[in-house]
Amino acid sequence: TTMPTTRHATPLFCLVLLGVAASTAAAPVAQPGFKDDLTTFDTTRWLRADGWTNGAPFNNAWKADHLATTNSLMSIRLDNVTTLGKPYTSGQYQTNGYHGYGCYEARFKPVSAAGVVSSFFTFAGPHDNGGNGRHNEIDIEFVGSNTRRFQANFWTNDDTYKGGNEHLVDLPFDAAQGLHQYAFKWTSKGIEWFVDGVSVYKVLDSALKPTPKASDSLHKVMMNLWPVDATAAGWAGTFSYPGTPLSSIYDWVRYTAGETCTVSKPAAGSTASAVHVQGIGLTLNAAKTQATARVLVLNGLGQPVQSASVAGTWTGAITGTSKGLTDATGNVTLTSVTSTKTGTVKFCVTGVTAAGLGYVSSANAATCVSIAK
Repeated sequence: TTMPTTRHATPLFCLVLLGVAASTAAAPVAQPGFKDDLTTFDTTRWLRADGWTNGAPFNNAWKADHLATTNSLMSIRLDNVTTLGKPYTSGQYQTNGYHGYGCYEARFKPVSAAGVVSSFFTFAGPHDNGGNGRHNEIDIEFVGSNTRRFQANFWTNDDTYKGGNEHLVDLPFDAAQGLHQYAFKWTSKGIEWFVDGVSVYKVLDSALKPTPKASDSLHKVMMNLWPVDATAAGWAGTFSYPGTPLSSIYDWVRYTAGETCTVSKPAAGSTASAVHVQGIGLTLNAAKTQATARVLVLNGLGQPVQSASVAGTWTGAITGTSKGLTDATGNVTLTSVTSTKTGTVKFCVTGVTAAGLGYVSSANAATCVSIAK
């Protein structure tokens, strides 16, 4: 599959401009592997882009408050807040450190909307200098006009943005309908892309099309969501704000260092017929006399499960049971009885039932949560 010719006339890149001069510091040290469940913002590893723009073809500014964590998931929000002269604002998450050869994986759900790009990629360049200060990048990019495919791409010491390495990977599902695992393995011999642990595209290093080299530059790991301007409309479509914010969803990110790494496969139960609890949010009312649990139920493909019956128990300062049905977003709100006792309140999901589906409790991201009152 090839990109439209207009795509090459207006090359697209996930450039990160920090608004500072290129660094002359010594090359960074390659960081070790990690797995981040994205339940909190780990400032020792990650930076939330805040207060700058990238220029064309990005039609937005970056703000830190456009990233949020809820129910063990991280969301990146795109809205129509005007910032720094741009009509839209969104979020970008990037590692502080740099990484070399290895397996890069993320479980996420892109946005379905023309003119919007949802991404997981690695990057280095003059303002994020991983070594030689030149533009090196490896991409997984979803263009929202068709989320039944993604664009695999790479850039090697390409400061002129000649590009030409784009490749569209067709999917047997609509990626915007649920969470899936996307990955690439970067080695000195080339790059291989994976979907749900299965290889879908591979590029070998060659003199004609050299792939990035860790000896030239290490890369930052990045995720972002952004609308294109008119210069990239021929590639991504024309963006029209739908009236409410759009959000891409990320479940976890993993980097396994080394050329002998192995891309993981989805855990057992990762099918549409297996359901689990993805997250539980627990809050108290203003008087701290009553607790509310918001439970998110997904199937093994990361899709919300509607009309699932969720049962749970309250122990500690509040006791009792609650039961309810999930809505179209997979969420159910369960409220406790009132109590003036002080202490810790604990809520545990005791069961999930849904017609034709099986509850896999071992796949739960959370089963019990507590809060002090």
